[in-house]
Amino acid sequence: MSRKFNTLENKLGDKKINLNEEVEKILLDQGAISVGFATKKTLEGGPPTTDMTYILPEAETAICFAVPLDKPKIRSFLGKELPRGHFDHVIDNGNVYLKAYKYAKVTSDFLEEKGYKSAPVINNFKYREDVQNWRTKLPPPLALRLVAARSGVGSIGWSGNILVKGYGAAVLLGALVTSAKLKPTESIPPEESPCDKCKLCVNVCAYRMFDKNEEDSYTLGENTFSFSKRNNVSRCYTVCGGSSGLDKTKKWSTWSPGRTPYPEKEIDADKTFAHLFSHPIKNSRVVGEEGSYAESELLHDKVAQEYISSGEIASNTITENFTLTCGNCQLICWGDHDETVENYRILTNSGCIVTKENGENIIVSKEEADELEKSGKIADPYVETSERRQYVENIVVDIFKKLRKEQA
Repeated sequence: MSRKFNTLENKLGDKKINLNEEVEKILLDQGAISVGFATKKTLEGGPPTTDMTYILPEAETAICFAVPLDKPKIRSFLGKELPRGHFDHVIDNGNVYLKAYKYAKVTSDFLEEKGYKSAPVINNFKYREDVQNWRTKLPPPLALRLVAARSGVGSIGWSGNILVKGYGAAVLLGALVTSAKLKPTESIPPEESPCDKCKLCVNVCAYRMFDKNEEDSYTLGENTFSFSKRNNVSRCYTVCGGSSGLDKTKKWSTWSPGRTPYPEKEIDADKTFAHLFSHPIKNSRVVGEEGSYAESELLHDKVAQEYISSGEIASNTITENFTLTCGNCQLICWGDHDETVENYRILTNSGCIVTKENGENIIVSKEEADELEKSGKIADPYVETSERRQYVENIVVDIFKKLRKEQA
């Protein structure tokens, strides 16, 4: 994609390059694969989470970029390969979040040295705590997917994830904001998007967070971006949060041993999430798997520690016990139809995780899971109920009821 940059020039050796190019080179040299620039004007008309001045009052430009995930590790994760299929991807995924922050921090420091106010953006697990019921809404400091789409870092796929040519959705986003008035880059034309609307992303969400037919959209700076309409967000909280993993078809599961029945109605999804939130899974480790996020050297990196300590959820998530059980809507799509179909095949033939009577979690086929269930040999993986847990469950249900009234 061709880009025209501003005329603010700096000398690098004997070659004159402008500040946009210099910033882009710094990010690409560190490991980013795509970089884009958005301004307050190009993000005009977007939701409150596209307001970059929330992070830095003097902000004029948001610089967004993508960092790739390790595709072979994704395949092992989708296929539930033992012993390292789970945590090799968990470590890679967690580390890419921290790397993206480091890239943003290095670039922010560079701009500060140039005399511009700048700040790296926490790209996940940090939310706008000044928003009422923020723990339920989880509003980000800056909506990086929308900034990425508007600035041409990638295209919004049907799932709402950003797709980068050659990588698909197997990327994580990073960003920084600055007072420097940089030249914005253009979004990628819809006809050049890697998303072919195969909609396999819909089928790999165990609780069907995305609608297969209805669209939603945002308009930013006169550019409209469309993607799948979301169903109840509690469906995502339940499955991506690891509280349940059994797919609607019961043919496969995520890495979670939870086997809660599929909630047909949205109110059922709320009640399911509330119950599982207050009755967490006792043990999610699978017999035969090895590894943990404690192996990550970035956990103790000084710059990464800024990210980790940035907020309540970030500091309680990026720890030695950090784990993931899903993320399928993103991981499935590699921006190439045949590769995505192969990922879908791997996932849907990966089997189910069930809990044995002795509390051990094992991977079995759908047929084996059905037999174990019929014979009563699958144990409930959740902690037992109590008066206190029931009290918490009722509070969570009430919160979702209020949110539904607000949305209505």
